Amino acid sequence: MILDIADILFFFTVFSILGWVIEVVYRSIRDQRFVNPGLLKGPYLILYGTAALVLMACVSLIHEYNIFVKILCYFLITTGLELISGFNAQHFFNVRLWDYSDERFQFKGHICLKFSIYWTVLAFAFEYLLLPAYHSLINCMPLSVRGAIGATGVLIMFIDFVLVIRKKTVYRRKGNNLT
Repeated sequence: MILDIADILFFFTVFSILGWVIEVVYRSIRDQRFVNPGLLKGPYLILYGTAALVLMACVSLIHEYNIFVKILCYFLITTGLELISGFNAQHFFNVRLWDYSDERFQFKGHICLKFSIYWTVLAFAFEYLLLPAYHSLINCMPLSVRGAIGATGVLIMFIDFVLVIRKKTVYRRKGNNLT
C-alpha cells in the first residue's frame, strides 16, 4: 500500500494520541492517580506513532507469513523501538520514561521480557483490530482533512519537542554556571 504524506502524518498523529491514551489509562490505574507519561507535554507519545508506522510497513511486508515469523518480527520491532527510545530519552534528556529494573529478564531497565510479550500481543491487536478500523475511518474522511489534521498534529508535536529541548538546554546551562 502506498500512502500520501498526508496519510502518513495523519496516521502518525492518530497513533501518537492513541498511544498516549493507552499509557495514561494503564499508568493512572497502576499508580491510582492521573499520570501524564512521556517527555512531551501534550496528549501524544511519538514512540507510539513511530511504532505504528514501522508496524504498518511490517504488516504490509509479512501479512502472508506464518504466525511464528510475525511473532518474531513484532517482538523484535517493538522491543527494539522501546530499547532505542529508552536509551535516547536517558542519554539526551536525562529522563527515565519507564523503568523495568524490578522485572525479571530485563536489560538496563529499558526493556524486559514481560513487556516485550505485551507489546507483541498489542502488535497483533494493531494488525487485526486497529488497522482495519483505521482504514474504515480514513475512507470516510477526505485527504485534505487528513492532511490538515496530520500536519497540525505533527507541527504541535514538533513545537512541543523543540520547547522540551530548549528547556533542557537552558537547565543544563544554568546548572553548569552554578558549579
